[in-house]
Amino acid sequence: MVIGITGGVGCGKSTVLDVLNKKYNAHIIDADKVAHRLMEPFGQAYEKVRDYFGDEVISDDGCIDRKKLGQIVFNNKEKLEKLNGIVHPLVKEAIKKEIKAISSSDKNKLIAVEAALFIEAGYTDICDELWYIYTDKNIRIERLMNSRGYSVEKAESIIANQLSDEKFRKNCQIVIDNSKDTDYTETQIAEVILYTSKKQEVREKWQKTKDIRSMLYSDLI
Repeated sequence: MVIGITGGVGCGKSTVLDVLNKKYNAHIIDADKVAHRLMEPFGQAYEKVRDYFGDEVISDDGCIDRKKLGQIVFNNKEKLEKLNGIVHPLVKEAIKKEIKAISSSDKNKLIAVEAALFIEAGYTDICDELWYIYTDKNIRIERLMNSRGYSVEKAESIIANQLSDEKFRKNCQIVIDNSKDTDYTETQIAEVILYTSKKQEVREKWQKTKDIRSMLYSDLI
């Protein structure tokens, strides 16, 4: 079972991932960390990013300066789309390979893939179910101010550039409200995991029945 975890900045995706890992032994794949790895020297995206953005995004140690790169693309839609066009296909392919490797060794392993741009980057086809981690906007702003030192204006600007609550809900099958305490979030996760497990069992039973019918039909003809 592969669960996609998405939501806007400051919604608390890491909290949900932590619960899935510690309580349900889920294997976690962080798309942002995969992108980091691909943009390291000799990574698949490194030379492509360097060729397009130039040496101004390369730090003294030869690595891509992600902070400087982020500043360049933040208010430049064309360059942001170019960067996404370079990185996202490579990230998606790397994630698919990791999922395949994990599933090959344990087909029942729960896998959670986290990506802020899950929907925009076209990752939805690699998961069985997509969860939207919802948090009230004011709480998100407060979290960003406390954890990253952002001003209210900067936090609001970043949130405004991401998908709306309506679009997240439209594209996701499950909504987890992470606006309250951890216990509240954990209770929702437990209910969803139970529901998902039962749904998976029904799907597997249906598939077995379908396979048996196909075999019987083959014998008849």
